[in-house]
Amino acid sequence: MHEARSDAGHAQRDGLALLLRRAPLDDLDRQLIELLQVDGRRTISDLARTLDTSAKTVRKRVGRLTDRGIIQITAVTTPEALGYGAIALVGLEIDGTRPATAIAAELAGLDAADYVVAATGRYPVYVELFCRDRTDLARTVDERVRTVPGVRSAEVFPYLSLHYQQAQFASARLKTADAPGVRPVRLEPLDRAIIGELTHDGRRPFLQIARNLGISEAQVRQRVRHITSSGVAEIIAIANPLGLGYTTTAWIAITVAAGRPVRELADRLSALPAITYVAICAGRYDIFTEIMCTSDAELLQVLDDDVRPLPGIATLEVAIYIDLHYKRLLPIDAT
Repeated sequence: MHEARSDAGHAQRDGLALLLRRAPLDDLDRQLIELLQVDGRRTISDLARTLDTSAKTVRKRVGRLTDRGIIQITAVTTPEALGYGAIALVGLEIDGTRPATAIAAELAGLDAADYVVAATGRYPVYVELFCRDRTDLARTVDERVRTVPGVRSAEVFPYLSLHYQQAQFASARLKTADAPGVRPVRLEPLDRAIIGELTHDGRRPFLQIARNLGISEAQVRQRVRHITSSGVAEIIAIANPLGLGYTTTAWIAITVAAGRPVRELADRLSALPAITYVAICAGRYDIFTEIMCTSDAELLQVLDDDVRPLPGIATLEVAIYIDLHYKRLLPIDAT
């Protein structure tokens, strides 16, 4: 894969540098992020016209937001497209010698960890791991996760399917037809290579991508149009939701009633407002889904009105985020 991370040490340093941070934002910052969450390649001049401000102001704001790690503009796609063959959510029990937030912060430095949460509930810490294969996953859990000071035990939930992901938070809440989210698909080698380029920089010029891949700029433009219109990938700004007002964000762990199809329930969950992520997994739970709300009252309403009434739910547990470390997923070396 083009420009893939070539060694573990370099990759880990990249991961530390790419963590999405929470920071004070004004109304213009929030409006700009919302526009870039719809289309991360929108031009500076177009953004300036929409926001009724100068191109200089927009350019400066985008630069500040990206340089400070508040947003990253990247291609969001299926993990398989980036070389990952094994994904798992790992729930950690801690021994009380260190705060959950400190353990989560340390785990966020792992190259394989793209999403680490300190939370309420059964597991004070959750870490989502993306690895080359199941062997790599097992080694990462045993050597890099369970050995972290303060971790007492780790329960691994391997993903059988990353069923739905939507990093456009506003679209997830509205479930707009033009932003259906990214679902598993098969990719052509050229599309994989182009997406690999765009994960590093979603605003990378098409001419530069063409030169890197040895194809024409017209080919790149055509393939990117196909990739985005077909839902293979979204080129958007990603951000830490806790910094954008989604202060009551949570994992919901679900077991499916006997005799009910898991994928049917996963489809129903994916269609709900405020649901941004649905993973079908093995282990104690059948489904993990992420829900983003702006208040406890909204979370309670969504749970009572939308989630709990769904047919097929046997049990449900909610773990509200206390802190979140989030970074973009980069391609791994394909060799």
